[in-house]
Amino acid sequence: MNIKRITTIVPIGRLADLENCLRAVGVHGMTVDNVQGFGEHVNYFRSDLLRKNVQVQVFIGVDRCEKITEAIKRFAKDAHISAGILVVESIDRLIDLNTGQDIEATHL
Repeated sequence: MNIKRITTIVPIGRLADLENCLRAVGVHGMTVDNVQGFGEHVNYFRSDLLRKNVQVQVFIGVDRCEKITEAIKRFAKDAHISAGILVVESIDRLIDLNTGQDIEATHL
């Protein structure tokens, strides 16, 4: 199918900047979820140690995956983000629920 899902988790205060970054490299849509968790950087001011973050997912054709991944990495470095992750996964099938048709990588 040649479609990738890029998922990144960043501090909630950086969402608008990440959105601008993704738009600048031609991403036409994204999904955002509020998430909480802890990893290397724990919030010691909370009793449960969790930090509030956002998880952003984009679906993209494999031919554009590296460009977008590099843009997110540059964004994180330039924004001095000290916590977060970036995941790239292969998608077997992506279906438009409005039409019931498979979405082709060329449309992403």
